[in-house]
Amino acid sequence: MSDNSRTFRRIRNSALIKNPLLFEAIGLCPVVAIAHSLKLSVFLAVVTAIELIVCEVLASLLLKNVRRYWRVALYAVFGVGVIFPIMIFTNRFFPDLTINFGIYLPLMAVNSLIALHCERVAVKNTVKDSLIDALSASLSYGAVTIIVGFLRELFANGSIGGISVNMPVTFSALATPFGGFLIIGFAAAGLKAFIMKKYPDKSPDRAFDTSEIRRSLRGSLKELMKDDFDPYGDGVNETESAFIRVRKERKLKAEQTEFNTKEIATDTETEETVKQKSKKQKVKKEKIKKEKVSKIKKQKETPRREPRIRPENERTYLDDFSDMLSELEDYKSRTETETENIDGGDEE
Repeated sequence: MSDNSRTFRRIRNSALIKNPLLFEAIGLCPVVAIAHSLKLSVFLAVVTAIELIVCEVLASLLLKNVRRYWRVALYAVFGVGVIFPIMIFTNRFFPDLTINFGIYLPLMAVNSLIALHCERVAVKNTVKDSLIDALSASLSYGAVTIIVGFLRELFANGSIGGISVNMPVTFSALATPFGGFLIIGFAAAGLKAFIMKKYPDKSPDRAFDTSEIRRSLRGSLKELMKDDFDPYGDGVNETESAFIRVRKERKLKAEQTEFNTKEIATDTETEETVKQKSKKQKVKKEKIKKEKVSKIKKQKETPRREPRIRPENERTYLDDFSDMLSELEDYKSRTETETENIDGGDEE
């Protein structure tokens, strides 16, 4: 692959197929919250471009041999180093921009767009490739941001850059975050339709492949953190995901460990070990046999209890019950006799 084709491919991936705002939804919050005018959207695009370019170049120069968990913290440090001078400059010369941005300007120091591109590209490629990626991502992010700000100001306020254009109808709701989400949604749908038609084999939905996330959760987080995987397929082999590669390596490692364990167990099990096992089994059987014999012997030696002979004059509950039944029969017969006598007297 020539340098020109490789550069074109990187620009196409960063700016079009994997547009950071429309398909990866990175840096979406400041756009929908702040970019409701052309002036604010241009300023947001410029600040993001400066921060992304500086951080990617520094990451490519200084952080290639630093562990992942330290790199992520250093991205924030680089972001603070870029945003702090911009905040001082803006506060002095453009105080209205500082007021409109509010808390979002200092929060851009920990922008997820910076961390993603530094970790995905900068620490794995040369300074030149990192700079190309930063420029292409900045241009695509800035273009979408400016278009969104332009449309929101035009249709919400009826102006462009603060100059009224006398729109017959305005939609003030577009100045709210709802309007930003609405415009970005339609822009994402249009760009996806264009990509599917122009590059049908480069689906942007790969950025949201949840199957890779499910596979990564089953794996060892420690192993994935040690391996510099590329979840977006920007490595040499694009046909195989890094998550799948890690899973295959883990499976091969487990099979090798199991095979080695079986070999060691087979070698260490000598004839002496087998004899000891058979001897233990024999002792156990003899012990069980002795316990059975002793139990039978104990049952034979135990004297049987002779049945108790009841005296002739001793009464039981059956005798009492029989007496009660006899008394009931006598009472019944007396009652019937009295009833007949009363009936006979009445007839006379």
